[in-house]
Amino acid sequence: MLQFLLGFTLGNVVGMYLAQNYDVSILIPNIAKKLEDFKKDVEAKKKPPSDKS
Repeated sequence: MLQFLLGFTLGNVVGMYLAQNYDVSILIPNIAKKLEDFKKDVEAKKKPPSDKS
């Protein structure tokens, strides 16, 4: 029980320190921006429809 509490407390303290002192946006990717970039790439690779009808 004591070992669990010590590990839990230490993990919280380290997490709070890192959250305050580091830019976490470097570590966590911006998913919305990645999706927009992916959509642009897919649109750029699409071929225009052929007018041979």
